[in-house]
Amino acid sequence: MNPANRLAQISFTAGPAALLAGWFLMRPIHGGLEPGPWWTAAHLAWLAAFAMFGLMTLAMRGLAMRDPSRPVTGGRRVAVESVTVLALFGVAANLAQLAIDLYTGFAAADGEALRGLLDDVKGYPGVEPVVYGPGAQLFYAAVLAHAVVLAVLRRVTPVSAAVTAGAWCCWRWPRSRRAGTRPWSRWAWRCCGWARCCWAGAGPPAWARTRRHPAPGGRARRPRGRPRNS
Repeated sequence: MNPANRLAQISFTAGPAALLAGWFLMRPIHGGLEPGPWWTAAHLAWLAAFAMFGLMTLAMRGLAMRDPSRPVTGGRRVAVESVTVLALFGVAANLAQLAIDLYTGFAAADGEALRGLLDDVKGYPGVEPVVYGPGAQLFYAAVLAHAVVLAVLRRVTPVSAAVTAGAWCCWRWPRSRRAGTRPWSRWAWRCCGWARCCWAGAGPPAWARTRRHPAPGGRARRPRGRPRNS
């Protein structure tokens, strides 16, 4: 296998795994703004995760374009390119956010100083909405849209698209309900999301990829043996 293709396939597993590892590394400081080794290790893990997500986005675009017998043109090509650009924009926003967090973590002596530095950075025009707000969250919506586009183009099965959508919900649902969700429940949902992303990256099992083409009469045709010579 081409090393580039292998790396792209690994990104479907390594990206969510690194994202989950970062959340685990933040547990000793309870997810708070506390500079130190846990803060740095978690943000380095997230930095690696979003680098992998960038590769994953390009791999999904390549999957949409790879079949020369069914070229993607017109509105469908516009859809593929649009969701790719949006996903890469979200990746870039998250990478910028993590770089800022790492820098301020090294520069701050304690949590109060870290909050002050982050507030100063967010005070610049556009930083809050683009880097820390909707711009960063755009990646998750773009991945979901990418899965739908791939299903419409028949580059993946509807099952694979549903798995990707389910993984997205597992990642985002606990965060949106943080106030009313127990910690163990949030981690269980995120582990499920990582497992589903691994499934999507490895591809569905053979039984899910196999398609039976029924005969016009409604019954599947069985392969016939070689005709006998008279």
